[in-house]
Amino acid sequence: MIFQNVKIMPYCIIIKSKYVKMKKIITLAICIGLFACKSSESNKTDSIYADEVVLVVNYELENMTLEEHAALGKVVAPNFNSEDIPGFIGKSFVGAVEREVFGGVYYFSGEESVENFLESEMWKGVVAHPNLVNFSTYVYNSFEGTEQANGLHASRKKSNKVEDAEGLHILVVNYNYVDPPSDEKMSSDVKQYAPVFSNENFPGMIGKTMINNRDKKIYGGVYYFTSRDAIDSYFESELWTGFEGDDNTDVFMKDIYAVASISAISNGVPVL
Repeated sequence: MIFQNVKIMPYCIIIKSKYVKMKKIITLAICIGLFACKSSESNKTDSIYADEVVLVVNYELENMTLEEHAALGKVVAPNFNSEDIPGFIGKSFVGAVEREVFGGVYYFSGEESVENFLESEMWKGVVAHPNLVNFSTYVYNSFEGTEQANGLHASRKKSNKVEDAEGLHILVVNYNYVDPPSDEKMSSDVKQYAPVFSNENFPGMIGKTMINNRDKKIYGGVYYFTSRDAIDSYFESELWTGFEGDDNTDVFMKDIYAVASISAISNGVPVL
């Protein structure tokens, strides 16, 4: 007969097979839903940060004069650009002669860009220089909302004129909280107070990047001022004295640097 080699599957087996398949589909859908929820929660936590990441580098000189160091800076400055360094936004070449500390304040488009730079041949060449010693690096995330304090380097006004770097200074502040706020509270505070940090309220203040090192639970700011005197005036303000004197804050770093004129080459001179 024409149907003699065809096996007829009982109806109950067909129903059972469909039930098993449907059960697998439902289980898969639940798993996907749970993963999506976790992913959403993770994104919610990460959303307190802007994309920009700040890298602060310090080093000292050994058997090198200030004049020789300045000459070296002019040679290497053009290498710091977005074409040669993926994710690079800008760099301010800095120095604190009285502390015999030099270095740079870099801005990158994300954490991965910083990690890649610190693993690059360019960076390995920098730290291998025989006259540059005792390197230290500090990596900070920037808070969402810091743009209201003119703190995002990619969007603030900058100059490529060396004369605009004259008098320019950077203040890097680090502090801990005795009783750290939640991410939500910190994010809310940043967005609330960021607009206060302006030239209108503090003459000579160009901008402030509100920063955080999540692993070390360090908070702080990277400020640009038009002069050293403007920093001194800021330290005398009620806002600063009230903040530094607060029982819940432990300010352990107030590093001041002059910005070198070659920073105009590396997109590192913000202006008002």
